Amino acid sequence: MIAGAAAVVLVAVAAWFGVGVSSANPKLADVGAWLWTKARGKIVHVNGLSGEVDGYLDDKAGRQLRVVQDGGDVLLVDDRTGYVSRVEPSQLSVTGTRDFGAAGTQLAMSGGTAYAVDPAAGKVQQIDPVTLDTVGAPLTLPGPLGAARVDGGGRLWVPVTARGQVVPVANGTAQSPVKVGEPGEELSVTIADGRPVVVNTRAATATIIGSDGGVGEITLPKGVAQAAKGGALTPATTEGPLVPILSPGDSGLLVVIDTGSNAVLSTKFTTADPSDLGVPQVLGSKVYVPDRGSGSLIVWDSAAGGRPTTLQVAQGPGPVDVFVKDGLLWANDENGDKAVVIDPEGRKHDVDKDDSDVPGPTSTPKPRQTPSTRPTQPEREPDADPDPDPVRTTQRPTTTPTPPRETPTRTPSQTPSAAAPSAPGAVTARSGPGKVTITFSASTGGKVERYTLKTSGDGRSTPQSVDAGGPFQFEFTGGDCANEYTFTVVAHWSGGEVESEPSAGVRPCVAPGSPTGFAAKARNRGAELTWTAPEGADDATTYELTGAATNSGIKGTSFTVDGLKNNQKHTFKLKARNAAGESPEVATAEVDLAYPRQQYKNASNNDTNTLIRPGPSASGEAGKIPKGEYITLTVICQVKGASYTDTSTGKTSDIWNRIESQYGNGYLNDTLVATPDGGFPEGPLFECTD
Repeated sequence: MIAGAAAVVLVAVAAWFGVGVSSANPKLADVGAWLWTKARGKIVHVNGLSGEVDGYLDDKAGRQLRVVQDGGDVLLVDDRTGYVSRVEPSQLSVTGTRDFGAAGTQLAMSGGTAYAVDPAAGKVQQIDPVTLDTVGAPLTLPGPLGAARVDGGGRLWVPVTARGQVVPVANGTAQSPVKVGEPGEELSVTIADGRPVVVNTRAATATIIGSDGGVGEITLPKGVAQAAKGGALTPATTEGPLVPILSPGDSGLLVVIDTGSNAVLSTKFTTADPSDLGVPQVLGSKVYVPDRGSGSLIVWDSAAGGRPTTLQVAQGPGPVDVFVKDGLLWANDENGDKAVVIDPEGRKHDVDKDDSDVPGPTSTPKPRQTPSTRPTQPEREPDADPDPDPVRTTQRPTTTPTPPRETPTRTPSQTPSAAAPSAPGAVTARSGPGKVTITFSASTGGKVERYTLKTSGDGRSTPQSVDAGGPFQFEFTGGDCANEYTFTVVAHWSGGEVESEPSAGVRPCVAPGSPTGFAAKARNRGAELTWTAPEGADDATTYELTGAATNSGIKGTSFTVDGLKNNQKHTFKLKARNAAGESPEVATAEVDLAYPRQQYKNASNNDTNTLIRPGPSASGEAGKIPKGEYITLTVICQVKGASYTDTSTGKTSDIWNRIESQYGNGYLNDTLVATPDGGFPEGPLFECTD
C-alpha cells in the first residue's frame, strides 16, 4: 500500500509538471546531452558520437524550460515560476520537483555541488542535486547578483555588482570577497580550465583568480567597455585556457584571452547585426557565436584567423542555445527540431530532435542498428564545396559584395572603376611579448598588387608589404606597452587603394607571467630578495612586493628589505605587472632572521672580576667571570644601551652583547668582549629586537 501510494504521488507530480513517465528502461549514451524543444514540449537525449536521439520526455508545448546538466545530474528549470525538476535518465522520468519560489532562479552545478540563486533577492542556497533538498541555511548577499558559477574545486563564485566584488562560497559559507571593480560595474564569471575569470565590462579588465588565491589581471581592448547594457557576454565555462568575450553593441567586437599565455586576440564581426549575437562558446581554437538574426552559428578559428564562416542550425531566424559538454559543442534550435553537435576538429552531426522511434514515455525500445559514427565533413566556405545542404557550414553570401567605403587614395580625383577589389577583411590583432601579429583576409574581385599596413602610432611593421598571394600577415614591433594601437590593411591596385576597417585596439605586450627563482637571503633586520624575470618582461615591467614588506613599483630583479624584526621568519610574495595586466600567480619566498650566534672570548679581565649584567647597563649582576680567566662566550645578538668606559683600557662603547657562558647569562659591554670592531651590529651579528 505504501509503495502504491508513493507511485501515485510521483505520477501526480510528474503530470503536474508536465513530464511523462516512461515505461521503458533505456540505456542512454554516456557521451551525450539533453536538448529542449519549446514548440513540441519535448526534451530529448542525443548521442554525441552519432547525433542520434536515444531517449526523450514529453512536456506541455509552449512552456519555457531550461536544461541544467552536469554528468548524471539533469535538472529542468521553469524560469517563469522557479520550479525545478530532476530527471532520472535511467528511467526517463521525473523523480522530484521543488518550488524555489522565484522567477529567474539560477542553478549552478558542477561535480556534485549545486546551488540555487535568486539574483533579485540576493539569496544563495546550497542544494542536493539528487533530492533537490536544501543543504544548510541560505546565504544573503547584496542584490542584484550576477550569474554565479561553480569552479573545479566546488566553490561557487557570485558576482556582487553593488560592491564590485565576487564572493566565493564554500559549503554554503561565504568566504573573503575579491575586489574586481567599482560598485555598479557589470561583472561576468567564466570558469576557464577550472579557474574563475571575472570580466569587468566598464573597466575593460579580466581578473584571473589563481589556484593559490592570487589575483591577476589582463587589460582588455577599450572597445569592450562600449558593450550594450548588460555588459560583455562570456560563457559559463570553457574546457581550456581560452575565454571568448563578445561585446554586443555597434562594433560586434570579439576578444579571446589566453589565460595560459595572457595573450589577447581581437576581431570584429561586420557581417552580422551585433545586437543579434549571443553568448560565445569555444571548443579547441574555434569560437562559436549564436546569431539569432539567422538562426545560425558564426564560426571563427582564433588560431588561423581569416574570415568567419556560418553554420546554419535553425530553419530560420530564432534563438540558438550553444554550450560545450563532454568535449563536444552543442547548438540547439530551441523553437524547432534541429540541432548540431560538433567535435574539436570541426566535424559535425546534424540532429533530428523529432525522432520519436526511441525509448520514451509512450514507446518501448526497438532493436536498432548500431549508429554510424562517421561524421559529416567539417565546415568550409561555399567556394570550396558547393554542397546545397542548408545545414552545412556556408559562408555568408558574397555574390553581391558590399562596395567598399570611400577612402583617401594617392589620386583623390580618380574614381574607382568597377574592377576595384573589395576591402581586405577580418583584420585580427593578437598581442605578444613586444609585438602585435596582424592577420587579414584577402580582397575579392579586381586585381590586387600588394597589401600594406597603416598603424595608429609609431612602430615598425614587417614586412613592408605583402604580395597579393599572401601570406596575409604583418608583425608590428617597437610600440609602447602603455598604448593601444589599431591597424588598417590597405589593398593597392592599379586604380588606387582600398582600406579595411580598423582593427580593435591592442597593446604590443602581454601581461607578464609570474617571476621565477624568487629567493630571500637573511641580513640584519631585513633580506636581500632576488628573482628571475618572467618570459617577455621588458623595461616597462615592474614588480609588486607584498607580505612582510610592501612596494608596488620595483624595477629590475632584486630588492633589499629593511626594518624587519630579527629572530622571526618572514614571508614575501611577488608578482609582475605592466600596462597589459599582472601575473595571476605570485612567487613566494621566506627568510629566517634567527640570531646568528657567534663564539668570542671575553676581553680586559686582568685587573678585576668581569660582572655579567642583567641588562644593557652597568648595574646589577647576573654572573661573574673571575679575574684573569678568559673563556669562550656565545654572543647571541647586540643592542644599544648605556655608555660604558673600561677603566683598564680607556675604551668606551654603548654596544652591549647578549651572552651565554658557564658563569651566567646576561649582557657584557662591547669593551669586554673580543668582537670584531666597527659598525652596529658588528657583523655577522644581528641586532637584538626581542
